[in-house]
Amino acid sequence: METALIETDHKDLSNWTNLHRTLQGIKLQYSAPVRNRLPVTISILRTLKNALRYSQSLIPVDQLMMWSAFTIAFFGFLRVSEFTAQSPTNFNEPTTMVRSDIHFDQSLNSLNITIKSSKTDPFRRGQNIIVAASGSSVCAVRAYLRYTSVALHPTQSPAFQFMDGSFLTRQRITFELQRLLARAGFYNTSQYTSHSFWSGAATTAAAAGIPDWLIKCLGRWQSDAYQVYIKTPIATLQEVPSIIAKHSGK
Repeated sequence: METALIETDHKDLSNWTNLHRTLQGIKLQYSAPVRNRLPVTISILRTLKNALRYSQSLIPVDQLMMWSAFTIAFFGFLRVSEFTAQSPTNFNEPTTMVRSDIHFDQSLNSLNITIKSSKTDPFRRGQNIIVAASGSSVCAVRAYLRYTSVALHPTQSPAFQFMDGSFLTRQRITFELQRLLARAGFYNTSQYTSHSFWSGAATTAAAAGIPDWLIKCLGRWQSDAYQVYIKTPIATLQEVPSIIAKHSGK
């Protein structure tokens, strides 16, 4: 009986290997320290806008670019990988958001944005989202139009690009975010990362009374969220930015 058991184990060695990997993954999940990331709120967005205005390390055009990236990341509930390049000098066009992926719809006063790939879109079917004007000082539509009116990069170049030709990356987003907050007097800047815009949008939306189902849809928490998104009335999607922008978080 013992010999038969050993032979069975040998034949199913691949199953044992998979089990080992699964257990290792569980071990890492529960043993890894949890990083406390703080969300970017509407009031913090306003702080960032003011800090950018007086930034001496970025030229005016790059200030507009960074502000546009901040606001689109927030009001679009974007994950940083959805709108940044892989490196300052290289990008993969089939997955990286480029200028032609963002279209201004004048009739709706909104941005129609194509997300080519996402964490919840493993088959890269893509998804179109709407970021409407908020009518506030942190309006993503206004910020993007101001940026693109002075930065005339090729349509197939990354959507967010510095005037020296380098592309906006995940690392640069976090660096600029922390630097600007430090300039504004924040002491816990290391707890703010590129992920803070995505989580901040969801946190602020919940506090502003946006329904859970719509928040999950906007943040694309599930792989089939795009199906709910396209069935959501445009009027509903257009209301979200103004509702969120009015919530001060105080």
